[in-house]
Amino acid sequence: MGTFKLVLEDDFGYDFTLIAIHGVIESYYLAYLLNKHLNLRLSRGQKDLTINNNTISAKFPMYEYHNQQQYITYHLLSNRTKITKESSDLSGLFESENAIERRFFIEDLPRVDYLLKVCEDGSSFAQEKTLKALNQIPQIVTAYTIDIAQLKTKENLIFE
Repeated sequence: MGTFKLVLEDDFGYDFTLIAIHGVIESYYLAYLLNKHLNLRLSRGQKDLTINNNTISAKFPMYEYHNQQQYITYHLLSNRTKITKESSDLSGLFESENAIERRFFIEDLPRVDYLLKVCEDGSSFAQEKTLKALNQIPQIVTAYTIDIAQLKTKENLIFE
């Protein structure tokens, strides 16, 4: 009897475009601006994306829009969030203090404020036109595409 060897690969197909957006505005206002300038209908998801690291859970707001005619799905994610971490310090003036920590959705990109993930089933997404429109919005400092293969924590981007 021959022996069989099964090889499991954890290489997912990252067949989407990831756009980094820099701008110090609230996520709901950025979603409004994208809806207005890119003719989207982004709406807040039912649940926020949660990432658990070392007993600390961080929630990131997510907006999404499914374009049925062009078979494109847009996800707007906040790359930064603040969480309160309780630490007990009995020698201090107060028995327990709350410390605020900053967490990132993609830890490789700590300076990026928002991520726009564009999943397409066809070839109808106009990447250059979208980038040009994003960079013309006055509240956005800059927007550019990210090479997904260079990211270490790209598994966070698979959430469907």
